[in-house]
Amino acid sequence: MILFKSVPALMVSGLLIASSSSLAKPIEVTLKPFTAEYKAEVSGISGSGTRSLKKEGDQWVLNFGASASVIVASISLDETSRFNLQKGQALPRDYQYERKGIGSKPAKTARFDWKSMEASWQQADKQSKIPFKSGAQDPLSYQLQLRLDLKAGKKELSYPIVDDDEVYERRFVIEADEVLSTPAGPLNTTRVKVVREDNDRETWIWFAKDWDYVLVQLHQKEKGSDYLIQFKGGELDGKAIKGLTSTPKK
Repeated sequence: MILFKSVPALMVSGLLIASSSSLAKPIEVTLKPFTAEYKAEVSGISGSGTRSLKKEGDQWVLNFGASASVIVASISLDETSRFNLQKGQALPRDYQYERKGIGSKPAKTARFDWKSMEASWQQADKQSKIPFKSGAQDPLSYQLQLRLDLKAGKKELSYPIVDDDEVYERRFVIEADEVLSTPAGPLNTTRVKVVREDNDRETWIWFAKDWDYVLVQLHQKEKGSDYLIQFKGGELDGKAIKGLTSTPKK
């Protein structure tokens, strides 16, 4: 199950206005590794989750894991995206997803070939070749790309996502900036919502503006189920993520 078809300081495009020519020049900021811990709740079952970003050779590795259990049932998932970063654009290379316990299914894997613009997708004995276009993301890397674009001040947030044997478009709208209460203290966040044609499923994500837009909350509601992860604590480039020392006045 991909709970959310299911984001590192960032490489972004900014503007430097030259005093004499008013020419815009891009600013590039390198990614920074981070780790974050979350408390999770899936349809009333409490659990925990972790998210991390690290550098391995010339690739970045984004991982998300979560687990929850009750007396007679449990669920765990592990999702990993390996990607390169070029001029503020995440280029996914390999993707893996595995869920065990309640609703378990065979693991999914995908490999992206950016020369042929084709992804090789496999789940158990089912295989498929999926053509994709520029800007394509996997079911996890789009969350990082969303962070990059928010950091860059972009307003058009739309991503083609390669998933199973199809490519679908995922769009977001920025709803508001708000101070979110967390166990680490209050954090300045930007809240975005997934744009869908129906209201059968609603999904919101909160990103910490002062901490390179690390994901600090995700809430998904749909008929018969509710999924929530909330930030507990973490580090960005070895520095503890802390809340505001004082809450801004409204």
